[in-house]
Amino acid sequence: MNGNPAPATPGPAAPRQGQALPASRRRSPVGYWAAFGLACLILQSVVYARWIIGGDAHAHSARGYSIPHALKVTTHIGQGTAGLLFLALTAVVWRECRTQGRITFKAAVFTGFCFSFWSNPYVSQFHYAAGNNRYDLNVETWGPYLPGWRGDTPAVESFLMEMAYPVMLLWLVVALTLARLFGHRRPNWGRGRLFAATTLAMLVCEPVLTHLYQRLGGFAYPRALPGHLTLFEGRWYQLPVTSTLAVVGFFIVPLLAMVLYARPGHEVHLFRGCELLPQRLRPWSRLLAGAGLMNACTLGFQITMALVSLVSHPIDLPGWLDRPAR
Repeated sequence: MNGNPAPATPGPAAPRQGQALPASRRRSPVGYWAAFGLACLILQSVVYARWIIGGDAHAHSARGYSIPHALKVTTHIGQGTAGLLFLALTAVVWRECRTQGRITFKAAVFTGFCFSFWSNPYVSQFHYAAGNNRYDLNVETWGPYLPGWRGDTPAVESFLMEMAYPVMLLWLVVALTLARLFGHRRPNWGRGRLFAATTLAMLVCEPVLTHLYQRLGGFAYPRALPGHLTLFEGRWYQLPVTSTLAVVGFFIVPLLAMVLYARPGHEVHLFRGCELLPQRLRPWSRLLAGAGLMNACTLGFQITMALVSLVSHPIDLPGWLDRPAR
């Protein structure tokens, strides 16, 4: 259930150096995902380069707000925890790759998360829909340099907000652990029932994990949904139910489905066709495919939350979480 079983039989021989790949190999899922991942890497490089050249790659002014001392402490705790989790996850996926002798599914997903937060400003495309902790390590937003971005400035991007993406590999780890537990306790369950039970369990676990990260000063949702569909509505740590549905729908469901529905002795969907590539290209194709998949999932999440903001209403946020005044 690690999403990286070895192929049952060896694939066709890789083409010789200088020989073009057959069309059937170029059109494999790993090729499509890798191409999209490469396009996203190029685009974000352009965005960051324009951001740096434009002179906005610096921290925002620390003036104009106050924050309680207790929240200063939890912010530092959150920063340290996020940093340690990132290092721990890096070590885990590195060891997993060394053990299996290939780029694993978790490693590709983790790498993809690390290269997907560049599009985070799209969440606030129409309204200020994701509050950044201004006391946290932060920089001026690169939003104005994103294609088609129409959000308001000034705005900041914070360490805890962006670090939430790679740390979200934990959500996948929790989901796969639950799937293994359900499979052990209910060996007669088919893949569909196992998938449904794990998804429902994650709908319960996800708000707890996200709320914990929020209370450490990670971020806030500045807008509430109508019809009492927001937990702790009116508080700075409120949590709209659409957040949980979007996180599970975009970051858990597709990844879990790829692992559970991978045929025995075959690669997960993301890596299908990788065995047909030359040996030297396989690690890069897997990493780029992971970047493509997670950029697609992240963009889907951000677009969904941006659209939901159109039917939500704002709440008053404390200055340390609110958007800086003009």
